[in-house]
Amino acid sequence: MSEQRTFGRRRGIPSAPAQEAPKAPTESDSGTGGWGSMDKLASQASGDLYLKISEDPTVIKVIDADPFDNYVAHWVEEIKEGSKSVRCWGNDDCPLCGIGDKPKKFSACFNVVSCEDPDNPELRVWEAGVKIARQLKDIALDDRRGPLNRDDLYFTISKSQKAKAVEYHLERIRARDLEEETGVRPLSADEIAEFTADRRTEPVKELLDSGEMSQLVKMLLDD
Repeated sequence: MSEQRTFGRRRGIPSAPAQEAPKAPTESDSGTGGWGSMDKLASQASGDLYLKISEDPTVIKVIDADPFDNYVAHWVEEIKEGSKSVRCWGNDDCPLCGIGDKPKKFSACFNVVSCEDPDNPELRVWEAGVKIARQLKDIALDDRRGPLNRDDLYFTISKSQKAKAVEYHLERIRARDLEEETGVRPLSADEIAEFTADRRTEPVKELLDSGEMSQLVKMLLDD
């Protein structure tokens, strides 16, 4: 028995015409690091590994000069097992885009050191949305403020609820002012080097292959 759709943005999806199997996307299609990829993908978007942002400011040290991964994702409510978030192929061959399902979430991914527990800083992946990612880009490309991973640059990040929307707040702090303003000591050069050596470089979310995408599209069209 077909599952009932739980949201309406796929109503009226036409039957897919017969066509050749979609080509598997390349790494450059689906999203890579760098600011150029961020801008391209952002324009398309309407566990412990990850940085958790709360109402209380958290001190972080960005150890990437630019995002190591950028991607947009579809949200498929009908998926009952596993993640409902599906990484877009990022090209004209994306099967979900082909049936009218547009990606909704953009993520620019950075390696950061979270000093939420000042005595035990930990390496985290920060998936930043469009607004914060563009703030970071402005800082990174400013000769006076960047790069993001300069030794004396730290940030605080927090969030607040505004009506039905969540707003994120990013503040720059120089290392010389960090302990006085936040109570967090700056990381040593050896600590930064160790975290940098352990940073993540592979994509955050794996792509579904052609077969998996075809099964997903069939499930949606048969519903």
